[in-house]
Amino acid sequence: MMWMNKLLPKLLIFAIAIVGVCGADDSSSNSAAAGVSKKKAVSNHLPLLPHETLVNTVSALRVGRRLGVHKLFSKSSKKVDGKSGKANSSTKSDKANKSAKAYSKAQKENDSTLFTSCSDVQAELDAYKAAANAPHWLFVQMADMCTLYRDDDGVYHLESSNFHKDTEWFTDRPMQLEKTEPTSDWFNNFNELFDDEKGMPNAALTIVDDDMSKDVVVSVFAEGYVKEGEGEDEGVTIYGYKLEQSTDQESVLALESLIEDGEDSVTFDHCSMFIDL
Repeated sequence: MMWMNKLLPKLLIFAIAIVGVCGADDSSSNSAAAGVSKKKAVSNHLPLLPHETLVNTVSALRVGRRLGVHKLFSKSSKKVDGKSGKANSSTKSDKANKSAKAYSKAQKENDSTLFTSCSDVQAELDAYKAAANAPHWLFVQMADMCTLYRDDDGVYHLESSNFHKDTEWFTDRPMQLEKTEPTSDWFNNFNELFDDEKGMPNAALTIVDDDMSKDVVVSVFAEGYVKEGEGEDEGVTIYGYKLEQSTDQESVLALESLIEDGEDSVTFDHCSMFIDL
């Protein structure tokens, strides 16, 4: 703006000079009329500028002044915008880098989660497949002279020293497998066999007394055990089960119904156990 302020007075002086030239030219004409030669008049003054030329010159100067201010402002704006643009560009670049890093981290986490999830799903599928292909075993045991009694805590037990020497295994469909295990091994391995956090197996107890079959009792095994007899049975190995029933099972046939009132035990001629693994 300073150079424009300096230029404006010069433009005014230039315009006044042009007007002076026009005035001098008029005087020259008058002198010619008074007897002064036209040649002398022209040599002493600048040539006459037409009025249109003067107007165009002033207009051009005004336009140039405006253009100069505009260019100056444009340069200043460019400098400011350039700095701001650089800052904005830097800010955008930083944001883009942060976004890219965040996306990369999130992507890695997603990939890790996806990989873990896929591994878990595959492991679960493998477990189901193995379970489906594993045989589902059922067991059958028979005993002569078995005793059902209730202890001081109200827990029922079934014991016998005359279990058949073998326990029979067979598979549920569609498999058709069968094997035999010594009953002594069965009882010794009972806790290990059912140590799968699924609880004790269901079992059906059938009873024969006086050559008469009794009702079927469905019970839940709590524990299989082996103990040595006492008194008359000293030195005799006794195999037994601690039996428990659910409310639903008791509603069909309760264990206490097999023992007469006032008694703590009952002995049957024969009993069989059907156990579901």
